[in-house]
Amino acid sequence: MNKAQDFARARLSEKRYGHTLRVADTAEHLAAIHDLDTDKVRLAALLHDAARGTEPEELLRLAGTWELPADEFERENPKLLHGPVAAEMARRELGIEDEEVLDAIRFHTTGEPGMGPLALALYVADKIEPARDYPSVDRLRRLASESLEEAAAEALRTAVAYNEQRGRRTHPASLKTLAWLEESSERRME
Repeated sequence: MNKAQDFARARLSEKRYGHTLRVADTAEHLAAIHDLDTDKVRLAALLHDAARGTEPEELLRLAGTWELPADEFERENPKLLHGPVAAEMARRELGIEDEEVLDAIRFHTTGEPGMGPLALALYVADKIEPARDYPSVDRLRRLASESLEEAAAEALRTAVAYNEQRGRRTHPASLKTLAWLEESSERRME
């Protein structure tokens, strides 16, 4: 855990590192509520933004060198690659092999259909950490205590609406994740 914290600190601005620590605390809290492994979720949270300060050209280069999938959307918006690149950095530089941890890091930006509870906890924690301040954040915080799936779906609906208001496209993985979460919710209700 200390190595992960040092790894993040060395690569992030003070502001981004503060965000990382708040996400780690929030994710750990959510893990405790939802009976998840608190150490794993904290580890993923400490590393989730480790590549966030990397220049777009370098993210693209690393993704290519490491043969990480990068679709057209990500090539146009390379900052979205910081999750997959951070996951690969964690694997290569810290020796982390736990796929649950790596998936949480990898998918924390756009989401991914079928993502597990640990990834959902990190995804939601990133949206609701204490410094986040936007109109629906208090509702998301309440939902997160009840259901990570519902909180993630609501966060995605909010992101889609925000993008639509600004005439921006939403990443296809986010749209697919939202559809998956809504289908899962419908099945649970039946």
